[in-house]
Amino acid sequence: MDSVQRMVEQFGGNDAKMRRLVMYWGATVLLYLLCLSILWVEVESGAAARRPVWWLTVLAVAGHLLFYGLIRLSKYLNLTPAQLSVYQGRFAIFCTVAGYSMMGPLRGASLVILLVILVFCAFTLEAKKTHSLCVFAIILLGCTMASMKYTVPQLFNAKTELIHFTLSGSALLVVALLTGQLSELRARLKAQKAELIEALAHIQLLAERDDLTLLPNRRYMSDLLGREECRRKNDSGAACLVMLDIDWFKKINDTYGHFAGDDVLRRFAEEGRLQLRSDDVLARWGGEEFLLYLRETRLEVARTVIERLREQIASLRFDCCGAHFGVTFSAGLIELLPDEPMDAGIRRADALLYRAKAEGRNRVLAEHAVAAKREMPATCAPGSPAAARGIIECAGGLAP
Repeated sequence: MDSVQRMVEQFGGNDAKMRRLVMYWGATVLLYLLCLSILWVEVESGAAARRPVWWLTVLAVAGHLLFYGLIRLSKYLNLTPAQLSVYQGRFAIFCTVAGYSMMGPLRGASLVILLVILVFCAFTLEAKKTHSLCVFAIILLGCTMASMKYTVPQLFNAKTELIHFTLSGSALLVVALLTGQLSELRARLKAQKAELIEALAHIQLLAERDDLTLLPNRRYMSDLLGREECRRKNDSGAACLVMLDIDWFKKINDTYGHFAGDDVLRRFAEEGRLQLRSDDVLARWGGEEFLLYLRETRLEVARTVIERLREQIASLRFDCCGAHFGVTFSAGLIELLPDEPMDAGIRRADALLYRAKAEGRNRVLAEHAVAAKREMPATCAPGSPAAARGIIECAGGLAP
């Protein structure tokens, strides 16, 4: 089974689009074989001349080998499926009309192949190109029928050729109009599909991004941390979480207005994207709080990253209503324990953040994973009086 799969991939390529084009090519090969077989039956019965049929067979085989090469090399030759369809369609029409001129009394049946060619091309061509192929087929067929009076007079009958031309030309026009409408419908469906994909991508972006800062929102971050928690069960690599909060943000809103507060949040997010590494994920957790996840990162490296961001934010200056002010942020940084749930890590980072604010703000407090292994005091257990008074007291027993 593996060897068959390898043969299919070698013949049709690894790309699904390429395999589809090769599949269409293979279908036309079967159709050509059928038509050529009928021609050679006519030759053996004496109704068709051997030499012209032999040359047509050589032309058909060489043409199909050439088209297979063009299909496989279309990516490098900058040939689109539409261009290949036009070339193949005209070649097929020429071979069909040539075969018609060589066959005996039953040659009218071969004109059905022209309709099949147009239907095949309708899957990849626009309406105008399908119509041009139809016109090409009708003109070539008319010229061939007219020339048969001189090239193969023994096969020519004016009444028969006129009937064949009228019926085949009318059928070609009808099929061209129908396939043209099919092509337009396919183009509209393709455009609608593209619009739906774009709309879904936009909806997905809205569902995962914060409108103001354009950072990932809490939902996206929660999903990411859930996936990372599952991954970390099989991967003992280091990772850090940072809870950040802009200092005195409420005072900024009260003093300068919410527009100034929004500007602070946007500038903070912009600087975060610039200062952080490509693998770091910074999300707006809520209000003026942000959560940062640093994958495959030790505490010392993470602290360097956060300190660089803190210094950059502290150097910013904001102008609002003639007033100039700066902002700072406080942060709690922790290194996750090997089997620690993400929500437990977030609580530890949040506790350190509150400590940083209580100790004067504009600072980063960090806790190494080793220090976190120490047992918390009993007074910090959930439901204890100390826990009810706030997390700062409970965090006091943790070594920064």
